[in-house]
Amino acid sequence: MVEVAEDWFENQRETWSAKHISNVRASLDELYITLVNKRINQIQAPEILQVIKKIEARGSTEVAKRTLSRCGMVMKYAIAHGYRYDNPASDLVYALKNKKVKNLASLPESEMPEFLRRIKAYPADAQTHHAIILVMLTGVRVSELLQARWEEFDLEERKWDIPAERMKNGLPHRVPLTDMMIDELQALRLTHNQDLLFPHRLNNKEPMRSETILAVIKRSGYTGRMTTHGFRSLFSTVLNESNLFNSDAIERQLAHVPQNRIRSAYNRAQYWDERVKIMEWYSEVVNKWTTGGCN
Repeated sequence: MVEVAEDWFENQRETWSAKHISNVRASLDELYITLVNKRINQIQAPEILQVIKKIEARGSTEVAKRTLSRCGMVMKYAIAHGYRYDNPASDLVYALKNKKVKNLASLPESEMPEFLRRIKAYPADAQTHHAIILVMLTGVRVSELLQARWEEFDLEERKWDIPAERMKNGLPHRVPLTDMMIDELQALRLTHNQDLLFPHRLNNKEPMRSETILAVIKRSGYTGRMTTHGFRSLFSTVLNESNLFNSDAIERQLAHVPQNRIRSAYNRAQYWDERVKIMEWYSEVVNKWTTGGCN
């Protein structure tokens, strides 16, 4: 197994941060303890599960899931190179314990005008203010926004293409751009000339940290009541409760992928026309919040 796993690791590491490289290396080391002498085409699901269950037994549920996920990636790499024909790690997630999900705080729509008034009044730098508005408008994960590069945006075609390697689900994603988003992007562009949309103030090769946004939210009086992920929850709630749009189109815009994603022929432009309407409508809602109104 080691040779194939290391080949996969070396093939991918250039796209990873130092922290992620360290985390992946730790996952591989966990797998090697038991599987080091196994040929990649000999490894079966029960052997992998044994490794993962040992990690889980330590109370490290998330580490167990991440290790299993990375084992699955190695197996997919092996399949692609003809070393084996199946992925024995693919369904093992169902044998793991489910960690109780803690809902991340999100404000109701009725409080958004006051929230945005306080955020606007807080003396943060312009980039942070633009980040807050854009993460709210786009419905993406905060990491997907903060790591964005200008080359991903086509303002004339009104689209933002996020590459697969930056998406949680590992699939490319497309966001329709509205007038309000484009105005924010153009104003943001005037603040710097770096490749990243939101470069870190001390190192412009690294993105701004999500903690910067969270700090502004907390200092504006919303500690424990609103989080950066809360903007995605808000996006989903407002759109679904409007009863104006296909729920599948909303899910695609949130980059939620069905379990049978291969058979569903998922692609970044699926439901595109309706998703354009969704984003236009939501931008109008956000614009009302920013001007002090509410639907």
